[in-house]
Order: sequence, then C-alpha cells, then structure tokens
Amino acid sequence: MDLPGSPRNRTPLGELPVRQGVSPQQNGTVIGTPTQRNALTPRLVDSPMANILDHILTPTVSPEEMIIRQRGRRRRQVIWSPDGNGRTQHSSPAKTPTKASTVMTLRSSPRKRSLMQEFSEVTKLTGLSSPLKRSLAESPASSSKKSRVHESAMNSQNDAIPLGTILQGYGRDQLIAIIESMVARDEKLEGAIRSELSLPDIGPLDAELGRIKKNIYASVPNQKIYNRTDGHGFLRAATHLATFKQTVFNQSQSLCISRHWDALLDYVLMAWTHVRETPVYENDRHNATRRYCFKLLSHHANCALKHGALALGTKRVTRLQQKLSGMAADWPEITECRNCISDILKSCC
Repeated sequence: MDLPGSPRNRTPLGELPVRQGVSPQQNGTVIGTPTQRNALTPRLVDSPMANILDHILTPTVSPEEMIIRQRGRRRRQVIWSPDGNGRTQHSSPAKTPTKASTVMTLRSSPRKRSLMQEFSEVTKLTGLSSPLKRSLAESPASSSKKSRVHESAMNSQNDAIPLGTILQGYGRDQLIAIIESMVARDEKLEGAIRSELSLPDIGPLDAELGRIKKNIYASVPNQKIYNRTDGHGFLRAATHLATFKQTVFNQSQSLCISRHWDALLDYVLMAWTHVRETPVYENDRHNATRRYCFKLLSHHANCALKHGALALGTKRVTRLQQKLSGMAADWPEITECRNCISDILKSCC
C-alpha cells in the first residue's frame, strides 16, 4: 500500500496484459471483477466499474426499425448507356388521366352557381366571353385611330378666332407636320414659306439663362456667415448649376441641328456672358459646369464659322473677332476660331 504523498508506480485503472493462448484464469484475471476491465470481452465504455449492463451499451433494434433498414430507399436503376433499347420501362402504377376524361368540379355556394349560370346564358346571347371585352367593345376608345387622325379641330371652321390664337395650342411637331403636308400638296408654297422665314429669336433663350443664373445666386444668401464660393455654397447651388448646364446644351444643340448658323453664332456670344457671370468656386472640381459650358460654346462657334462662312455676314464675324481676346481669357481653345475668322474676312474683301 502506497503511503500518502508518495509517487504512484503505475497508472490508474491500468489493464492487465493478456497473452495469446492463455486463459483469463491462467493469466490471473478474474472475469467480472469490479476493479479490473475484462480485456477479452469488448466494451464501448472503459469504466473502472463493471456494473454497466450490456443492453445499455449495445441497444437492441426494434422490429419496425429492422424492417425499415432492410427495405431501404427505393431507387431506379441508372443506365449509362446511350442506347435506350435495352432499358426497362418502369410503368407508373397510377396513369395520368387525359384531358377529355377529366371532369373538374369546383366547390361553390348555390348563389355562386346560380350567378355563373346566368352569366353563361348572357354570354351566349351577346357573343362576348367576358364583361371586360363587352366594355371594350362599347367604349369609344376602341374606335379606329384613323378617325381620330382625320378628326378636325372644333375651332378650325370658326372665323371669329384669329389663326394665331389657334396655332398657339399646337406643339412644334404638329406645326411642322402641318406645314410639310401643305408643301407636299402644293410645291409652290415652299418658296413662299422660305421667303417669310426670319432669323430665330434668341431673346427667350437669353431670358431663360438669366432666370437660372439668378436662381444660382439666390440659393446662397448674401450674408457674412455664408460664402458663395466654398464647398457649402456649391452644394446649395448644385441643382441650379446642373439645370444651367442642361439648358445651355439643349438650346445650342437645337440651333445646331436646325442649321441656323447665324443664330447659333449670336447665341454663343450671348450665352458666353451668362457663363462668365456664374460663380467661380475655391475648389477647382466645383467649376466643372463652367468649363463644360465654355467648351461647348467654343465648339459651336467653330461649327458656325465653318458651315456658315460668308453667309454669316461681315458684321457678325467682326463682332466675334473683337470679343475673341476677352473670351480667350475664359477658355483658351476659343482662339482656334481666328483662322476661320481671317479666312472669312479675306474672302469678303
């Protein structure tokens, strides 16, 4: 017996060695002793106590579980051959009934069945399959589009209303279509209309740009606590700056597409002044709208000079030449127009 506190010479619960060919009794091991593990009988849990029952360590399987294990999952035979002649066709025990032999019965109340029966009788009499189609057929919107196209205006025959007042209600596309249809019927009208065409009025365009520029400055109050050129001032005016940029693009693009080169050159001189009066911010990135407008107007000035040439007139070209030095201070690329201006003036002389 070991003294308390002395080191132990063997590990606790150590198993007794078992040699082949020697019985447990010969080896000195007694089967069933509670202090030693029976090495010949395999157990799932190594315990110093041999009082664990065998049916707990190896639970028995119920008859139902045994049947389920023997049955297993139902699987179809997988055939990897591309040839389908040797395949066994597994016939389904329940065949899908055909549409002709299927009769579907919906559960509904007696009131609903009576309503459905009345509706079927109405559809047989009217020839319509649903009330939606009946409403579409009875509505005036289902009439042909040709009748609406050829429908004349109410005031077209009223001579008491001036023609200018009536034309104000039409859009630009409608007026263009009316003039083109009249010219197509009578080719002589084209010369008369061309002779009456005047220079496009850029006065409304000037007023529109002035209004948007006023909104840019009005977005930031003119007070000591606010600065219009810092980042805070830019954020307050960013929406109006985007509107100003889009307006300049739309107005100049409209004159360029219509090939009014003389009016386009006048518009460049007019819009350049508005762009110059926009705020110059401390951060150079906030001046992107200003640079874009200058670049766009410079491009349109070159296009007007190249396509308009002598038709622009000496006075208009000379006015641009006089303002070119001041415009170059805002955007240096405008100096590319000098070559076109000198060629036009030489041709005129």
